[in-house]
Amino acid sequence: MAGYIFTNAFIPIVTAKLVTSLTDFAINNAISLALLFLILSLFQILFRKLIDIVFFKKIKSKIIYNIRSDCIKSIFQMKMVNFDKYSSGEFTERLKNEPENISTIISVVQYSFFSMVGDIIILGYVFYLNIIIGLVYLICIFVVYFYEKRAFANHEKLSKEISKLKDKNSTLLNESMRGIRDIKILNITNSFEKLVNNNLKETTDYDTNLSVNYGIILNRVEVIKTFATVSVVILGIYLVSINKLTVTNLLIIFMYRTEIFSLILSYTSIKEYLVKYKVASSRIFELISDKKFSKEEFGNHELENVKGKIEIKNLTFGYDKKQVLNGVSLTINPNDTIAIVGASGSGKTTLFNLLSKSYEVPNNMIYIDDIDINDLTQDSIRDNISVITQNPYLFNLSIKDNFKLINSKITNKEIIEVCKIAQIHDYIETLPNKYNTILGEGGVNLSGGQKQRLAIARALIKGSKIILFDEATSALDNITQSEIQKSINNISDNYTMIIVAHRLSTIKQCSKIYVMNDGRIVGVGTHEKLLEKNKYYQKLYSQELV
Repeated sequence: MAGYIFTNAFIPIVTAKLVTSLTDFAINNAISLALLFLILSLFQILFRKLIDIVFFKKIKSKIIYNIRSDCIKSIFQMKMVNFDKYSSGEFTERLKNEPENISTIISVVQYSFFSMVGDIIILGYVFYLNIIIGLVYLICIFVVYFYEKRAFANHEKLSKEISKLKDKNSTLLNESMRGIRDIKILNITNSFEKLVNNNLKETTDYDTNLSVNYGIILNRVEVIKTFATVSVVILGIYLVSINKLTVTNLLIIFMYRTEIFSLILSYTSIKEYLVKYKVASSRIFELISDKKFSKEEFGNHELENVKGKIEIKNLTFGYDKKQVLNGVSLTINPNDTIAIVGASGSGKTTLFNLLSKSYEVPNNMIYIDDIDINDLTQDSIRDNISVITQNPYLFNLSIKDNFKLINSKITNKEIIEVCKIAQIHDYIETLPNKYNTILGEGGVNLSGGQKQRLAIARALIKGSKIILFDEATSALDNITQSEIQKSINNISDNYTMIIVAHRLSTIKQCSKIYVMNDGRIVGVGTHEKLLEKNKYYQKLYSQELV
């Protein structure tokens, strides 16, 4: 970098002396200066290339990797409530664009800063040659400074608005890609296209305004530069006429105008990119810090030889000041299979979310193997509890690779064994690529029952001692539901299982059934006893909700 600054500072001096040597017909001196000019120019190109390749590109790639890595880690540590409050575009847009923006900004600012250092040295040399002309340049720089200080306030405001609009646009695009089938089936392609286009237009308009605003700033700076150049030339000619400045030094000063004005441009560039950095970094720091997106908290107690006992004591919980669970208490012994039934909105799924600690759990209300869930490590909870929903998410990988995400060391034999237990092996064997079949995004190539059986196999590979079935069979036909029931029966003796269900066939064999209504447990017992004595259970049964 020092070499680049040195050559950049001395080339105008050599050029000016070369011009005066030619005008004075000092041929030998001119040839020497021409050779020196060639050497300095080649070194300038070399230094600039080294700066660009070795310095900036290596730093840029490292910055992008480090920021993205930290952001991904932070996103995975966020509480689930953040994903309920904010759209996916809020996260993907930041993760995709802001690290790239920050690395580019840092590279540009570094380059502009070093250029400014060289330009300041040149300005000092101009002061040495003639203090009056140096002051003209300095006044020009201060005029630009105060103008831009005011102009960039609006520029920053526009930058923030564009970032928000891009988040919104990213969310809409993600939604359109994920829901493309429903959009087509519902015949709302025109409506959705109009919605996306309106947002794109708004984003483009703001982007255009930002570019125009920056262009106006640059144009006004150019006007200031033009006035400064004319002033320097007129003043220089006058000083030469009164023998206060030599022609050679005037040429040097004139040739330095680019570098001195580059000082203004470098400042303008730094100012603009610092505005962008402020916007981009604040969006990154929001991801990494706890201020906007709160992080999950876990204890330090590591569970060993998990038995699978669950105890809930007077659990009360609500979302946004709305009470969902009211004094729920229950005990589930290891390897028990119990059921929870109730109408929609009674708090069943919320209970599952708290058992898996997807949401913050009040202290002293949920215990796993007699240990408060808040005292347990993340691995103790998440490794030992699996949740199987109506529509479990499967990754756009092969069947085998979906299992290897859970356990990278699992063998093909072990995969086949758990798939047989989950009643899905025979179906996989009918596929052209068998266990190497790509599932599609979200497992789109599978039926609901097939996805659920794969999810059961995944839970077995994970080795979870506690398995939660969240209405896993409510949307299935009777034959598929029967197959899922076989999968559940195959593992019921070795796992603690809680089944939330609407269908009688999935819960009538459970050792105990808890009936929930309006966030409370209003009945406990076997299917036969509840049907005999519990009026609310009788009502659910008569409505075929169980």
